[in-house]
Amino acid sequence: MRETVGDARPGRGRRPAARESILDAIRASEPLSRVELAAMTGLTEAAVSMTVRRLLEEGLVVETGRTPTGGKPRTLLRLDPAARLAVGVYLDRDVTTYVLTGQTGGVISRLARPAPAGDLLPQLTAEIGTLLAGSGVDRARCLGVGVVWPGPRGNMARFDDAPPHLRGWDSEELGERLAEATGWPVLVENDATAAAVGEYWVARVGPEQAFAALYMGSGIGSGIVVEGRAMRGGHGAAGEFGHVCVQVDGPECWCGSRGCLEILAGPRTVVSAARSDPAAVAEAGLDPAAPRSVAADFAAVARAARGGAPRCLALLEDSARYVAAAAESVVNLLDIDLVVLTGPGFAAASFVYGPAIMRRVSAADNRTWRRSVTVTVSLAAATASATGAAALVLQSHLRR
Repeated sequence: MRETVGDARPGRGRRPAARESILDAIRASEPLSRVELAAMTGLTEAAVSMTVRRLLEEGLVVETGRTPTGGKPRTLLRLDPAARLAVGVYLDRDVTTYVLTGQTGGVISRLARPAPAGDLLPQLTAEIGTLLAGSGVDRARCLGVGVVWPGPRGNMARFDDAPPHLRGWDSEELGERLAEATGWPVLVENDATAAAVGEYWVARVGPEQAFAALYMGSGIGSGIVVEGRAMRGGHGAAGEFGHVCVQVDGPECWCGSRGCLEILAGPRTVVSAARSDPAAVAEAGLDPAAPRSVAADFAAVARAARGGAPRCLALLEDSARYVAAAAESVVNLLDIDLVVLTGPGFAAASFVYGPAIMRRVSAADNRTWRRSVTVTVSLAAATASATGAAALVLQSHLRR
């Protein structure tokens, strides 16, 4: 019963149907009139009127007042946020986050629980039920569940530092068994791609805007959105930003290659360097006898750096040089002009990484490419992955 969302490769996507085009346009820029929808989507006014009538009958779109014009006032349209709902679940190392999201991308209800200490499946099933019961919404409006898998999808047995509650689990198996337990379709996505889709929905990015969402948790990844869809590649691994080579003869990475961004400049490397430096340990208040998660220790280093601690700041700046070089490669390969920093790592340390990326890309932009790249920090970094997982479920239903 597990569903797979199709990929979106530039130049290979089909033309969106009228229904999908209209719903996506309203999502990005509501409220809109029928005339504006025709102009934005390229559909005829007759096609827009017919499709909107059906959407109104289904309750997905509602009329919301009129706007004065030089002639007849135009009726404005918006999405009904609660007409379609989906649950997003983020399986982080320490905390599992649940969100209930409507079709406008807003979080209707949120629940955070400590990572399961026992059997994973019964706890996920029970807590999804708790989320829905506490929200007071009609369960029949829920279309499915999106699950954020930390890192590349597959079997967690491949990773020595896999979260304890996910050891022995395979992402495909979890999706199938959770679908059986809940009765809803389940989509499983990696954290970076889900965060990119979350940014697309929550920030109401228009479908014409291609962008890369660089994600930093305990590792580094990215999600790439083109024409409103996340790119996945032939094996679902598009956007492995952490495995861009930034040093040809660099150290061996856990992936088997050498000189990858993640092994040279990822949060784990920053934390390891901080813990081996007595000055940085003191600045960040790290306890050598009680190491916490990589994300928690990295956040402590970032807090110290923001406060002016010189050793911690130097560690982040060294990491940011590599990240900026890799980000420039992504910008040049995809010819994009928007980069979003998201995830807990960038949320904590964007004050170092954001300016470093801008410095790196701006020189060539001004001299050669004649473009203006914007680097921004997600306003929903804490819930972007969970919201994105729910949005993927909703997005899959736009085409139905």
